[in-house]
Amino acid sequence: MKIVIPVIILNWNGINDTIKSVNSVLNQTYKNFRIYLADNNSDNDEGLRLENLFKSNEKIKVIHFEDNFGFTKAHNFIFNNFILNNDNYNFVALLNNDAFADKNWLETLVKTAEKTNANIISSKMIQYFDKYLLDNAGHLMLNTAEIVPIGYDSSINKHNNSKSNFGACGGACLYNVKMLKDIGVFDSNFTTGYEDAELGVRAIVCGYNSIYEPNAIVHHKGGQSLNKVRNEAYHIQIQRNIFYSYFKLMPTMVILINLPFFILKYSLVLIIDIVFRRRKYFNRMWKAIKHTIIDDRKKIIIARQQFHKKFQTISSYSIMKKTTFFLWFDIKRFYKYIILKPKY
Repeated sequence: MKIVIPVIILNWNGINDTIKSVNSVLNQTYKNFRIYLADNNSDNDEGLRLENLFKSNEKIKVIHFEDNFGFTKAHNFIFNNFILNNDNYNFVALLNNDAFADKNWLETLVKTAEKTNANIISSKMIQYFDKYLLDNAGHLMLNTAEIVPIGYDSSINKHNNSKSNFGACGGACLYNVKMLKDIGVFDSNFTTGYEDAELGVRAIVCGYNSIYEPNAIVHHKGGQSLNKVRNEAYHIQIQRNIFYSYFKLMPTMVILINLPFFILKYSLVLIIDIVFRRRKYFNRMWKAIKHTIIDDRKKIIIARQQFHKKFQTISSYSIMKKTTFFLWFDIKRFYKYIILKPKY
């Protein structure tokens, strides 16, 4: 008998997309699943409408939050109250409410996890509005702290082979439950954004592995929930989250070796923003650096001490081998976003 796979879907003011996402799971070839559909205190009684729509389906449990818990707190509530304490669950799948799974998605994720013994499986996330462009093939980590999506805006044909990565986008992935019990769930420091990136890095430095599965396909609208909260404060917070994750998780030797590159990169970023009159981006980066040094320093020190006291990490050499040197990646990014200046 196939193992039961819980699938978490979170709704917040996006009921039409959510219904489509739920139906894509109901149509899976892998039938032994349980959907945990949580509503984050949406407007217009969306939670009640979802409950009325799916109350007759025993495969779906609708959860109502009285406040907007954000992505992190909402998922952690479900992890801690329904997933980690259930011995029948070996894996848990996450699917964004604006991501729509091909019928073989869940079966492919499970087969890949069982075949490879990988602890995190990334899906092939294709852009919903352009089916020839990739949205995400998991994460890679730059030696200067950033965790970035693999393959964004590139041809889907460039990513047809399975490969190791630095964690998965939480919009469509599979986590090993035993791993979550060991290293913990999403860091409560986050609200919405970057929690999946930090968890992926935490898993890698603790010795777990993550791979990309090109046959586990979802079509992702992208940013439908984030667009509702994406403002100046959000962008600054994401950059602070980047610094927090890096200095929390990386061994001292990795930080010391990469510190010159770290200082060089972010100095150049500020200089480029001044030269190209990107005042908005300069202000974001400068405020993120200032907040990290002044406001986040003690929090980072405490989180770092707690993490490295509790967990044994892989060697600094192994971590550096898995990271990507920043220079060529950022040169290409500079050319694309500053020289070419795309309209979107």
